[in-house]
Amino acid sequence: MSGDSNHIEAIKQKRNLLLAILMLPVVGMAISILLIYWRVPHMTWTAIPIILILMLQYVLLVRWIKKKIDVL
Repeated sequence: MSGDSNHIEAIKQKRNLLLAILMLPVVGMAISILLIYWRVPHMTWTAIPIILILMLQYVLLVRWIKKKIDVL
């Protein structure tokens, strides 16, 4: 049981690093919007709404994980 408390304390101590790593896909999606706009401008209005929906879902998931870490 002490092993679980060690893991919980490690997660709490490294919370910001964990959340930063989890947010890397959002940065990649933002870069992909810029690349789509730069390379294939006629596809922008098709791809951007899809990417924005995925970004919103992922940010909400990370927010939920953050709340769960805070409850630990």
